[in-house]
Amino acid sequence: MTDATPRAEALVALRPSVDAHPEQAATPEEHFLYATLRPVLKLQNEALLRLSAASVAARIPGFSAFDPADQERRLRQMLAQDRRLKHLLYGVVLGTLTAEELHFFLDHEGEMRRRLGALVAERVASQRSRLLAYVEAESD
Repeated sequence: MTDATPRAEALVALRPSVDAHPEQAATPEEHFLYATLRPVLKLQNEALLRLSAASVAARIPGFSAFDPADQERRLRQMLAQDRRLKHLLYGVVLGTLTAEELHFFLDHEGEMRRRLGALVAERVASQRSRLLAYVEAESD
């Protein structure tokens, strides 16, 4: 089944290119990760950071004062344990999938959620300095 609707075409056209080689993927899940999830995460990067920052500002008082290692630890812990935030971030990503991609995601949901959680956590944590600027803006 090929998803050639105008919506699907528009969503795929919006995605930035990433330095990935989906043709080297050993499994269909890895191919989906490289060909679909990574470009979608890059496209939705700003939303992921701002939503995470708003959650940090609301749930981790004094975040800006912690040392960088502690900030990263607390951030990763929040991303892993805060179900509301996790579902919100997943929704930001899943809402930009085509119908065909969403079907694949749901067919492999356990593995895809695990991989998506790891990718989101890494993306947000690796941009801690940008997130920190948003947290400080939220606190003002």
